[in-house]
Amino acid sequence: MRTLNRNKRELYYALYLGETNDTDANGDLTGEISPDYGNITRLDCNISAAVGSEAVSAFGEFTNYSRAIVVSDIDCPIDENSLIWFGVSTTGAHNYIVTKKADSKNGLMYALKEVRVR
Repeated sequence: MRTLNRNKRELYYALYLGETNDTDANGDLTGEISPDYGNITRLDCNISAAVGSEAVSAFGEFTNYSRAIVVSDIDCPIDENSLIWFGVSTTGAHNYIVTKKADSKNGLMYALKEVRVR
């Protein structure tokens, strides 16, 4: 599952840190909870053009995703709660979420689902 440098493409991710209780302009709790994400970080990895047979075998019957990424660093911190920016500016909203993670001795594979955030 090694990745060649010439096949790597740039993406950005933000890790899920937990939840924050929302407050109004006066500092009072509103009763709503918002997810809290860390800093946006660059990652160079192999990104599939579309879902292929190698992704299907890695994730089993799970089919709710549009791309797969492969990372040879087994210590990559991305998980199922991470946000992904691929092919878009990080000043705007993310366009993918991680829906599944498959690990092996030599690397990691993530299933990405395209989302439209308003």
